[in-house]
Amino acid sequence: MELNKLIRENLRKYSAYEPGEQPTEEGWVILNTNENPYPPLPEILNDIKKAVNNKIRLYPDPTSFELRKEILNVLLRDKDTLTNRNSIFIGNGSDEILDVIFKVFIDPGDEIVIFYPTYGLYKVLATLYNAKINEIQLNEDFSIPDKAFSAKGKVMFINSPNDPNGKSLGNATILKLCDNFPGIVVVDESYADFSNQTCLSLLKKAKNLIIDRSFSKGFSIASLRMGFALADAEIIKEMNRVKLPYNTNYLGQIAALSCIKHNKKIFEQNKKILKERERLNKELDKYNGITVLPSDANFIFVKFDDKSKTLKFVWDLKEMKILVRHFSKPGLYNYIRVTIGTEEDNNKFLNAFGTIANKYL
Repeated sequence: MELNKLIRENLRKYSAYEPGEQPTEEGWVILNTNENPYPPLPEILNDIKKAVNNKIRLYPDPTSFELRKEILNVLLRDKDTLTNRNSIFIGNGSDEILDVIFKVFIDPGDEIVIFYPTYGLYKVLATLYNAKINEIQLNEDFSIPDKAFSAKGKVMFINSPNDPNGKSLGNATILKLCDNFPGIVVVDESYADFSNQTCLSLLKKAKNLIIDRSFSKGFSIASLRMGFALADAEIIKEMNRVKLPYNTNYLGQIAALSCIKHNKKIFEQNKKILKERERLNKELDKYNGITVLPSDANFIFVKFDDKSKTLKFVWDLKEMKILVRHFSKPGLYNYIRVTIGTEEDNNKFLNAFGTIANKYL
């Protein structure tokens, strides 16, 4: 058997998405994966423990009815957005939602629009589904260029706040893209829980808009893989047609429901992340030769004036058992992305950064 002749042709040129390095041994300060540094609330863990009972032998609710109801009635109650339970889709993390969107809309050869730089999974999925990719370079300040407003295609993917720079797009820009683009506009708001901006209200104005959100970052349940999307009910109907029958698990649904029940306490805890984001920004801004970009996410993007020094910091930090994210891609060589950690982890990072800065800055 020659396996290479049996697999799909486009998989021969396919490169899988590569997550940030995740060491298994103790003692590392992990600031490269954009995870929430705080564990789930004890109340959420208790709800999960109580749910580990005889129901584990049963299939989960394939419609996630209770979760959809609570997302709209509680979590998004004050967001001036859609209120129909048929306008919400529950996914196995926000990444599965992106995959489902490709299943619904993309035939081989269809064109999608993505921006550069942004979350790498959009391009990975486009390659997997044999789509034609129109990759539009963001402006130097990571804003949307004018040519994006005349782009054509089946689906456009926008990350807001954008990974890796962390900045949200304004609603006026997103609405203009929806009005001008002939296909579906997907806004990935995985980091929106750390921002004071969201385009949820635009769903009442733009029928071609899908908003993809996550419980992983803001709610500290990344390993349980829970996400949701909001869109016109006709779009959600098609997404439900192609998803796997039991795409989210019982404990994940329980955890998400508990997150919603305790959302005010969670968002209060997340204020520590916002406070630490501001502190890291101020502390790093004291150094000559680097610039910290404005961020609405749970990470910051740091630019080095001298590109040759960027990797020196990355590797020296790693020798001190501190991981940050570096992207070996055009236009990004002189940046590092730093996840906001706990106060203790951030202090270790700042002390290590200061020691390295004495050598190179």
